[in-house]
Amino acid sequence: MREEIEKRIEDIAELYRSGDYIFSPEILEGLKPPDMAEIITALDMGVGLAFFKSIDLDLSAEIFPVLDEGVAREFLEELEPETIALLVNKMVSDNAADTINLIPSEKIPLVLEKLNREDYRDIVALLEFNEDSAGGIMARELLVIKKDITIGKAIDFVRAEVETVKNIQNLYVVDKEGVFLGIVPVVNLIIENPEKRVDEVMDVDIEKVNVEMDQEEVAAIFSKYDLYSVAVVDGKGKLLGRITVDDIIDVIEDEANEDISRMAGTGDEEFWARSPLMLAKARIPWLIAALFGGIGSAMVLNGFRESLETVLSLAFFVPVITAMGGNVGIQSSTIVVRELATGAFNPSETARKIFRELKVSLLNGGLLGSILFIVVVIWLRDYRLATLLGLCLFCVVSWATIVGTLVPLLLNKINIDPALATGPFLTTFDDILGIIFYLGIATIFLKWFAGG
Repeated sequence: MREEIEKRIEDIAELYRSGDYIFSPEILEGLKPPDMAEIITALDMGVGLAFFKSIDLDLSAEIFPVLDEGVAREFLEELEPETIALLVNKMVSDNAADTINLIPSEKIPLVLEKLNREDYRDIVALLEFNEDSAGGIMARELLVIKKDITIGKAIDFVRAEVETVKNIQNLYVVDKEGVFLGIVPVVNLIIENPEKRVDEVMDVDIEKVNVEMDQEEVAAIFSKYDLYSVAVVDGKGKLLGRITVDDIIDVIEDEANEDISRMAGTGDEEFWARSPLMLAKARIPWLIAALFGGIGSAMVLNGFRESLETVLSLAFFVPVITAMGGNVGIQSSTIVVRELATGAFNPSETARKIFRELKVSLLNGGLLGSILFIVVVIWLRDYRLATLLGLCLFCVVSWATIVGTLVPLLLNKINIDPALATGPFLTTFDDILGIIFYLGIATIFLKWFAGG
């Protein structure tokens, strides 16, 4: 399939270069929307947009939600509001709302006013919610039935609506006020007596989520209970929509991208921006922060100038000490951030986890310090320098492990995204503390170390 996709990319690009902008439908034959989205993403902007415009509207509405976000944003900047509205009208409500959120702000009112009345109502309702909440990722399309109808009537309802709602797994049961009561799996309609009432057979022991719940918490619920879909309700228990597992896969990918970008010290736009200017803009604040952190490290080194001038060999091992501190800090913080992100971290176990990390730090610090001691003895044949370096590395590794564990927990406690604890902030912090530990200990024992 990889070779086939690459061949189609070349064929489309060649057609465009030849001046033939009328793309034959056969060029997409045998491909699914995600494959088509991959092809469009790989094409240059002009070629991709021309190709996208040539595709049937129904198919375009399936392709657009799985396009690379950067490509989708660029297309929305170029497409006319009328064209965007036609595209959005063909999408399910959650994809439509996501698309509206990508449109340049000045175009949004122009697109909304051209939507069908029913689509407009559903999309505007979704746009009221935070896009990172359950309400922001739910779909309004679902099959809702009253509790007092019969199974036979429920079957007739499914037959009538099967073309309007995709991925039907459950019927959602409500009372006359719209309060969510339970579900009836579609497969159960086949085996139940058609004369039975829905409330006699519905499953009431099921999970549901509040519309304001953060999408990461929703993803954790899906993972914990192995769900395919879940009902979304408001504070009064009224049914508002549903979230399906395909939405959760997107959430997991988005959250992973966000965490990775923050750990790297960049912004989310790294994953969709294609402009060098935008990429530079996303990275430069964190690089400036890292630069000042490096300047801080230089100032600390300058404060220990006398020690470095007395024993020049101390300077050779500064990179070793600082690098190990940064690496160890990133390791421990990444584990904690992952547990917090997946919901696996239990606040009641905080003390136990910190104590566990303390033991890990002592073991790793002792082992790494011993290895450095042996290497320096063999290499430089200086037992005093080897002892000093081994002791310093032990202290730095132990401290960096504890800091890498505590910082994400403290940030989470004050409602700041723990992923921010990694990257330039943590490595710079560990670098400065590593230098202070290293040269501080060296200065204290300088006379002994120099053989005085």
